[in-house]
Amino acid sequence: MADKLYSIEEANSLLPYLAPTLVELREKFEEATKIRMNVAGIAATNGWSPSREEWSTTLARVAELMERIEEWQLQLRDVNTGLVDFPSMVEGQEAWLCWRLGEAEVAYWHPEGEGFDSRRPL
Repeated sequence: MADKLYSIEEANSLLPYLAPTLVELREKFEEATKIRMNVAGIAATNGWSPSREEWSTTLARVAELMERIEEWQLQLRDVNTGLVDFPSMVEGQEAWLCWRLGEAEVAYWHPEGEGFDSRRPL
């Protein structure tokens, strides 16, 4: 569990910053996957590509966005759906406040050792 424990209010107050971060991360992550495939393909040749600088910029941006999520001490569970867990305490036990892109607010939680399938309403 992270050093930072989020209250429901703190988690919800982060959503205006988290949501655009996750949207951009999802977009850049898809690009990064394509880049990795391209790099693997050209590695068998001389390894040069005119897109190399653009690829480096995209990969650096993915790293920046991941660092931001790590700085917030969140657990990114699924890039494609924007599923994120906030470390918290619920009912006196360590737990995760569970949120994903498209949800209006943090409204679910699950115990520390469980996942999305065991989400419970707050």
